[in-house]
Amino acid sequence: MKDFIYKLFFGKPEYNKPIRDSAYMSHRKNFLRIWNNERHHDIGFEKILRLFLVAIQFIFPGIHVRNFFGKFGIIKRNVAIEFYVFLKTCLPVFFLYSGLYHYKITVIISSYLLFETICYVSSLIFVADMFVKPRSYRRNILMLFLNYIEISLCFAVVYAGLHLLGDQPKSTFDYIYFSVVTSTTIGYGDFHPVGEFGKIMVCIQAIMVVVFIVLFLNFFGSKVETLVHDEE
Repeated sequence: MKDFIYKLFFGKPEYNKPIRDSAYMSHRKNFLRIWNNERHHDIGFEKILRLFLVAIQFIFPGIHVRNFFGKFGIIKRNVAIEFYVFLKTCLPVFFLYSGLYHYKITVIISSYLLFETICYVSSLIFVADMFVKPRSYRRNILMLFLNYIEISLCFAVVYAGLHLLGDQPKSTFDYIYFSVVTSTTIGYGDFHPVGEFGKIMVCIQAIMVVVFIVLFLNFFGSKVETLVHDEE
């Protein structure tokens, strides 16, 4: 059974190559590369954004997960990250159906994890030259899909916890439904935000998702097409 589980998640043992630098060291080197313009001649807002996206990762759990599990090899680190992303996707559902969304701390936690996802996905575009070429772009797209679901669910917690839909929802799922509909930019109109802050949050989510779909998924979609072409 143990061999079956290992084979299922990790494949062959020889794939699990050791990692030379810790996640902390890699991010520090990336920050210095951008600061010293070693890869690109960044100036102005572009350089500030790239420095911010690398530096901000130190305040999020993801880099600590990568650093800890990186001690056990690259494959085990990647699987640990996948479980972490999956956990972040499930956590908002737990908050909603356990009733914990009534507490402001859960809204803060959801917003914090949401911000981590936004910064990480943004870094895949604006700091792409700093990352090692992934083993599989298909895996990255799968992770991006989970990130997309997580964003919708985290916004649902924010809508529910801050009562941004007023008394319209009759069940917990209504918040998820509204968030998903907003994420798809369909907007049926059966639910609507209440107050200026609610409208601002809907605008932020709609803009964020449009950028996510058009820019990020198309970017990795082109990578997959290139990979398939190379394999052929």
